[in-house]
Amino acid sequence: MIEYESLEKLHFKGKNVVEEYQKRSSSYCTYNTELKIYPILRGERVLAEQYSLFYLPINEINLLQEKIFLNSKKIMELNLELPPAARIACLNDIMTNEITKTNGIEGVHSTKKEIYESMNPKKATRYSGIVNKYRQIISNTLDNINSPEEIRGLYNDLFSEDILKNPENQLDGNLFRKERINISNGSNNIIHSGDPSEEVIIEHINDLINFMNKKDIPSLIKASIVHYYFEYIHPFYDGNGRFGRFLFSMYLARKVDIYTGLSLSYAIFEDKKEYADLFLNASKVRNYGEVTFFVIGMLKFIIKGQNNIIQMLENKILKLNYAKDYIKGIKISYNLSEIESKILFIYIQNYIFAKENPLTDKELLNHVSDIKSIQTLRKHLDNLENLELIGLVSKKPFIRTVSDKIKEILD
Repeated sequence: MIEYESLEKLHFKGKNVVEEYQKRSSSYCTYNTELKIYPILRGERVLAEQYSLFYLPINEINLLQEKIFLNSKKIMELNLELPPAARIACLNDIMTNEITKTNGIEGVHSTKKEIYESMNPKKATRYSGIVNKYRQIISNTLDNINSPEEIRGLYNDLFSEDILKNPENQLDGNLFRKERINISNGSNNIIHSGDPSEEVIIEHINDLINFMNKKDIPSLIKASIVHYYFEYIHPFYDGNGRFGRFLFSMYLARKVDIYTGLSLSYAIFEDKKEYADLFLNASKVRNYGEVTFFVIGMLKFIIKGQNNIIQMLENKILKLNYAKDYIKGIKISYNLSEIESKILFIYIQNYIFAKENPLTDKELLNHVSDIKSIQTLRKHLDNLENLELIGLVSKKPFIRTVSDKIKEILD
């Protein structure tokens, strides 16, 4: 089979790239997005050239899409094996991973502890906005985007307690930035320049929204191209990357599954250079606006994230099944009641899937339908604590987790 290569690579092999570009861009199979870019050369836009982004649905893309949906089927089969407490803990934990990694890609250091603390609705933190929005991905309560104003509103919701606290990042246009912005790499070399004015930004955002609502292009390919074009526009002074990945995660959660949607940044973080190179290569003059290889790269990142999720679920389900048998033995040897066995198993589920976020007594009560009051619950908790099966982590609020002897069995 003849290898399908980028136009830039063909150029350096001495091929007639203009002729090849014309063949590719006018092929019956080619999808022309009508999203226009000026290519980038040494960090600057080449205004003498303008291209419409296009891709070809080569066989590799088709196979990658098929793999993604097969992986999703596997993930959802594993999800069905999780008891409710384990499922909630698992989703919260991969969400915290996703947020810490999307921050880390941009050099913003955050810990899982900080993200978990930001899940408390009574406590406003730097990351409350982004946590609330990712939780809406899990609950599928986010609306479709139909206007530039909605893009700006979503940005405010994500970053009002974070990026927008810095006066340098305040948006000085009606909706977006009005000054020019250049993006540098780690060596302070300019590698990209965003749209030059708010007028152009709004024009391109409207083009992007129209493209987002098209029905004649496969969903994962569309999501990948949207991700590229949003970063090309770069409508904000800061947070463009995190915002773009949030949009991608939101779309994946809807079109594939929640776990896939919450594994993208984790996969990208492991190879940030490859991710950055996808954008740089798609914008090069000699690639003439072809995003076929950008799409391939993003589909591979999706699969990488899915593979991480599948491996994690399989490993933790093994522990969970082991714990079920262990609980049966403990119930007899410690003479536990049925409800106390159930409570202990909930703590074990939470420890296996989200050990860094132990349960408050009130959270535990939500999992135990047999008990209606916190006072009754605490009588059982006191007994489990006296038997050294669980231990107190905090009194304000009351937080408990499995004891060290249980941890030794599970770790």
